[in-house]
Amino acid sequence: MQKLIRDADLNDMSFLQHRDKTVCFTGHRTEKFLDKPLYSDKVTICGVKTLLTLMTADAYDRGARYFITGMARGVDLWAGELLLYMKRFLPDLHIIAAVPHKGHEYSFRGSEKELLFSVAEASDAVVCTSESFSKWCFLVRNDYMLRYSSAVLGVIHENEGGTAYTLRKAAQLSIPRRIIDVRDYRYMIPMLERFPETYRMTMASQRYAFWEKNPRLLYQCGLFKED
Repeated sequence: MQKLIRDADLNDMSFLQHRDKTVCFTGHRTEKFLDKPLYSDKVTICGVKTLLTLMTADAYDRGARYFITGMARGVDLWAGELLLYMKRFLPDLHIIAAVPHKGHEYSFRGSEKELLFSVAEASDAVVCTSESFSKWCFLVRNDYMLRYSSAVLGVIHENEGGTAYTLRKAAQLSIPRRIIDVRDYRYMIPMLERFPETYRMTMASQRYAFWEKNPRLLYQCGLFKED
């Protein structure tokens, strides 16, 4: 049977010594972004994934080399999908998978489960932060990611849940936050109107190529905040 969590001696834990070059992701699950959006599901998801690509590629451009993903549905796995692509041609990029509990993979199905295992297989380290599921295990995972990160990359749709907790905790710990806020989808209209190709880009390679052509768009779109 395929294992999500590998033996500890197979992990490269060098990220623990490079907090200054480590960032982590936080963001909502897929369904949160589809709660009464102004666009179709496909356009909404493609738009959010494009913005996430802009922020992730920008983080690498600014010196981040270690990227921690919490391995949940939505933003975590979308980031993982992008990192899988970037790792092909950026040999100094490292992926760290922070799994919230043993058996995490049992709630995944189909293509999402395939992506989950693909990200884990390509990760330099797969760390499980709780022995079993509990109502606190995802927060324990979030605390772990923050402990070893110099910045948190967040994509938010609402101010609640684990994502809001992580961003509040980052502020309390004086960890810089880089946030894409899509709570009001109308702010995405200028970007979608100017770059209609963004909601037709279904592959990570297409979105990364878009960032290469528009590296400053993240700072121009009005959806990005940094503290």
